[in-house]
Amino acid sequence: MDSISLLPDDFLLHILSLLPTKDVLNTSVLSKRWRYLWKLVPKLQYIDIDENADHGIFVRFVDRSLLLSMAPVLESLHLKLGRQCSDVDIGFWVRVAVEQGLRELNFDYEHYQIVPCRLPQSLFTCGTLVVLKLKNVSLKDVQFPVCFKLLKTLHLESVIFLDDESPKKLLSSCPILEVLDLTREDDDVDNVTSFSVMVPSLQRLIYNGGFGAELVMNTPSLKYFKTLDCGYECMIEYLPEIVEAHVEVTCSNTDDILKSLASVKRLLLCLPSEPELPTGSIFHQLEHLDFCTCDTEWDLLMFMLKHSPKLRSLMLNDIHGYTIVSQSPMFHWEEPNSVPETLMFVLETLEWRNYRGWKIEKELATFILKHSRRLKIATFSPADCPQVRMELRTTVGMKYRILTELARLPRGSAECEFVFG
Repeated sequence: MDSISLLPDDFLLHILSLLPTKDVLNTSVLSKRWRYLWKLVPKLQYIDIDENADHGIFVRFVDRSLLLSMAPVLESLHLKLGRQCSDVDIGFWVRVAVEQGLRELNFDYEHYQIVPCRLPQSLFTCGTLVVLKLKNVSLKDVQFPVCFKLLKTLHLESVIFLDDESPKKLLSSCPILEVLDLTREDDDVDNVTSFSVMVPSLQRLIYNGGFGAELVMNTPSLKYFKTLDCGYECMIEYLPEIVEAHVEVTCSNTDDILKSLASVKRLLLCLPSEPELPTGSIFHQLEHLDFCTCDTEWDLLMFMLKHSPKLRSLMLNDIHGYTIVSQSPMFHWEEPNSVPETLMFVLETLEWRNYRGWKIEKELATFILKHSRRLKIATFSPADCPQVRMELRTTVGMKYRILTELARLPRGSAECEFVFG
């Protein structure tokens, strides 16, 4: 007898839960030991992305396997659909899963050529759901109020709402929500011009907004915040518990965003040219700053150094890799009249990625190295991408020249270790 068949049911069910349900069902022919085991698998995964496969066979397979499931609790249902599927079939599958005490639904509808799918009303009163992930779904017909009393994680990607009030109503029905991941279409597509996130329990928010949209936040328990774009305006209430933030925005009111992040400990910043800077704000807890050099002015960096008394680690990096010499805003930097105390007495680590050796970069590197008296390590990594090779003719010889120039720069710290690579 094969040794795997001797394992306990719980162990085998855990293994089977990692496989697509189609493969799980195939194990029923292995032996009597496996004949009915598949019915107890608590995690079901259905994938229909092969356009050449018979869609009718897939539908009947999902119908049958869901109805025959005997798991005490259906922990997870993952539907990954790459072809058009009727709302009737999808609604039936979701209703059956809800009746089995569904704890997690991952609905990934990748067919963008059709109207987004509509889900049954029973989903929105499912008292057992802990995780809900929806992609390319319409919530225009959802009847409020809804109830997600146990929901802790919510992912919404390309979801269509009825109006601005719909997201408010949806989020207000999640009293213990901790994680929210939003990827939006433009406001003229998802029907929301001002997206409000008013969730007292929320601890983690990832927001990728569409063009023309507005984001309004009141999340006092938030610990992690990431936004790749929050539209033309972002209004955030002060975040007293924030620990880490990743902010890439093009909106105009950057001063309000920075004010809300005053308690952050780790921060990545990528802001537009000539950003609005807050007055009177000090980042008392900031220890690590990842500063994007792709499209910003160095006044912002000097501002952050001046107002971050605990900053020990600084990274400079063109994270998007599209800055070019002729358009680089880096040429507008001027050395400040006074040296930030953070440089002189606090900063310990400097890392500069995608360093190109431009004149202004060398001037800034000189300024930082010269005045950083407690710097322990300075790492410079040369830019190495097709665009740089094409425009700057980066060669081994040029990298050696950059290395030589950096090595000769004066350093305010005798203990500073210099790393190039």
